[in-house]
Amino acid sequence: MASTASTFSVRPDEVRLRDPLDRGEPPPGARRRSPLGRFFGVVTRPDSYRNIAYLLLGLPLGTVWFTALVTGVSTAAGMLAVALIGVPMLVVMWYLTRAFANVERAAANRLLQEQVPYAPIASAHRGNPWVRLRAMSREQDRWREAGYLMARFPAGIATFTAAVTALSTPLMVAWAPIHARIEDHPFGDWALSSRMEDAALSPWAWFLVPLGLLLVVVAFHVLNGLARACGRWTTSWLGAGAR
Repeated sequence: MASTASTFSVRPDEVRLRDPLDRGEPPPGARRRSPLGRFFGVVTRPDSYRNIAYLLLGLPLGTVWFTALVTGVSTAAGMLAVALIGVPMLVVMWYLTRAFANVERAAANRLLQEQVPYAPIASAHRGNPWVRLRAMSREQDRWREAGYLMARFPAGIATFTAAVTALSTPLMVAWAPIHARIEDHPFGDWALSSRMEDAALSPWAWFLVPLGLLLVVVAFHVLNGLARACGRWTTSWLGAGAR
């Protein structure tokens, strides 16, 4: 009996409860959405709004990073030419670059659900500021972070413009027939304003309302794809620098 008990004994650390969510399977009783439900359900998913928030944040974050780095480096380089105070200023700029990159990692992790590890801000190098500056300047990871932060400015302009345009244009299309009926000269006074007003006042213009709302759903899918591309870019550039 003892041998039989030992044969069927299981150690506590070998017992694992399987969770359907861990295997990526739907929980019992959950309904699978139809393709049409998945298409229109994008506007009710919280991650869609997190993705849009990330795309909109690209402009203010990119502007702050670009302004701070360009101003700091140029000031430190000018001070380096007249005094040695430029050396510790450049060391500080490397620390700021790492801190800014960690903010980008946090934004990607929180909003895009990425898993970019944070990089330590403190440097392992010891010595006077000149020794630290030379050692930190040899690290490729810091140069990659600086390149990412500088590229974040034009990329942020692009993502902000894409998000605003993709969402505002369909809403303007859907609002056009209603706006034409509640306000005089809704399209201003220019060459084609009268033709646009006549078109918006026609009975066929009511088809613009469902068309605009459909384009909003399409815009959500496009912006989600753009946000996923931004997440992959952030992971590839900043993921390697986190150690």
